[in-house]
Amino acid sequence: MRTASWFVVAIVVCVAAAASAGAQTFLNKHVTITGNSIAQFQGGFQQREFPLLPSQNVVIRGENSYTCALILPLILYLVPANADVVVLIDSTNDVQNGVTIAEHMLCIEQTIQSLLGRNPALRVVVANTPPWTHWNPCTSLYRDSSVISQISMYNAAYADPVSGLQARWPSRVRVADVWTPNADQDGWAVPQYMTGPCGIHPGNAGVWSSSWQHFVDAYTGLVMAAVQGTW
Repeated sequence: MRTASWFVVAIVVCVAAAASAGAQTFLNKHVTITGNSIAQFQGGFQQREFPLLPSQNVVIRGENSYTCALILPLILYLVPANADVVVLIDSTNDVQNGVTIAEHMLCIEQTIQSLLGRNPALRVVVANTPPWTHWNPCTSLYRDSSVISQISMYNAAYADPVSGLQARWPSRVRVADVWTPNADQDGWAVPQYMTGPCGIHPGNAGVWSSSWQHFVDAYTGLVMAAVQGTW
């Protein structure tokens, strides 16, 4: 009985030590979410999105209405040098402004190269383009179906098995699919998941909601897997 008791104590001590080591890992990790207004709107959501990380270790900052080309010169400012994982949300305004896929892909690739040039150990999660609602509340008009085709082509370029982002940086980059869980069968967004301005934002700025939770679920798991070193 005495031997069994010591065995139980030893297991408890080992589990506690492992838990303490895991907690210490989280304390030392830093995450950044940046890009356009979809990123900027998430300010204040640090603990909602990453409850296991100290909120001061999660930086959320974006630039309203900026395209990838406008964000690129700022990227080393927007992403602190101590970041271990960064989430990039860069494509919606490019689609909206008619930026070609070739131009956008060159920009997002230069963004990743710039970040990895400063920190080769960085993990980068790139969100693809979420769907937009068919009805545009900002114009009181229905959107043209060409929007669906353009977003589809952007997302296909991100995910291409040969030339896509993860294919180019298999150990450093993951593409977060924010389109699929938010899209209806017709390719437009399910309205309840794009409740923010103009039907192209998951929710309003700084107001946590079920639609924001639904959106961020597409990449928070990837971020935490990177934090734990599983990719």
